[in-house]
Amino acid sequence: MQFKDIIGQRPLINQLTRIIDSGRISHAQLFFGKNGYGSFALALAYAQYLNCENREHYEIADESTQLRSDSCGTCPSCKKYQQLVHSDLHFIFPNTTVKSTDKDTSSKDYMAEFRSYMIENNLYARLEPFFEYLGVEKKQGYINVRDANEIIRILSLKTYESKYKVMIIWMIEKLNISAAPKLLKILEEPTENTIFLLVSENQEKILSTIRSRVQMVPVKKIKDHDIEQFLATHQSMDNYQIEKIAQAAEGDIIEALNIIEQKEQDILFAELFVTWTRQLFKLQMHSLSQWVDRIHTMGREQQKQFLLYALSSFRACFLKTIAGVTLSYQLDFGDEKFNNAFPNMITEKNIEGIENVINKTIYTIERNAFSKIAFMDLSFSISKLLKK
Repeated sequence: MQFKDIIGQRPLINQLTRIIDSGRISHAQLFFGKNGYGSFALALAYAQYLNCENREHYEIADESTQLRSDSCGTCPSCKKYQQLVHSDLHFIFPNTTVKSTDKDTSSKDYMAEFRSYMIENNLYARLEPFFEYLGVEKKQGYINVRDANEIIRILSLKTYESKYKVMIIWMIEKLNISAAPKLLKILEEPTENTIFLLVSENQEKILSTIRSRVQMVPVKKIKDHDIEQFLATHQSMDNYQIEKIAQAAEGDIIEALNIIEQKEQDILFAELFVTWTRQLFKLQMHSLSQWVDRIHTMGREQQKQFLLYALSSFRACFLKTIAGVTLSYQLDFGDEKFNNAFPNMITEKNIEGIENVINKTIYTIERNAFSKIAFMDLSFSISKLLKK
């Protein structure tokens, strides 16, 4: 990761490169700020610049928008950093057991998955989606004693090809209290040319003994115009949409991309919802079977999200019928005729029954029920309720 690839944050980047160029490098630093602000990406770009063999320097007029220095991106060190495989670059992150194993684990057991996930997400990644990627389900992940022992083992070795050995610890607030003493000891007495880069979303949750031993690097929100510029380059959207998304994201590029993904998903769900409910009045089995087959091809998480969307839509229709309350973003199904007519079908006579059967279906889907049967049964139930 080069600094030029980071979204915004130019004043902080220039401050960091100036410190490295002056030789005043702290052996332990804490980059704290939401992952969507770029805290992990900044830590990695900092490490790449630190070990770059041919740093580049520029003449600039405005440090708030332009870079003064960057790694070259082409030397052997930079190329390995960009693939997260440099022999003197090491990662520790929260981890736990997955379905395929019940043995005690550490970060090294999931290093390939961690590298792949970070590269796929351009180093802007959150912990919960990473755990979903691993198949951890709802387990809690921690940086454990085995990780602390691995840190000590790695840092006892000499550097292979760079001046500095870099240890990046992602989500340091997840450090298990039993592992803290080992980490504290090596933070106090680091081996020669060792750099610790700790990354955190919430520095208040980090042990005070850890915070007292590191240099703090606050990573602030990305400015709206920087998010707008990124979205204009990478998304096919008009300027008005981009501006609204940037404002709603509140400086968090991950949130901005989630808003776009949610909007695209809602368009799909609206089309599915309209097709489905129209079929429920006629109950033409061939058409309904085709719809169920389409739902069946989705993953269980997406099936669940559709059911939650349907539940929210039925409730919004009921509010409009019973109290005239219209939440436009919930009642825009992309079909004006349907928008006006369908809410009248949801009344006090059927809303409770609809909620019950949808919640029951969500429950069965979460427990790996065969989705074709579950959605066909749901369809028959709601068809009866709509005719009340």
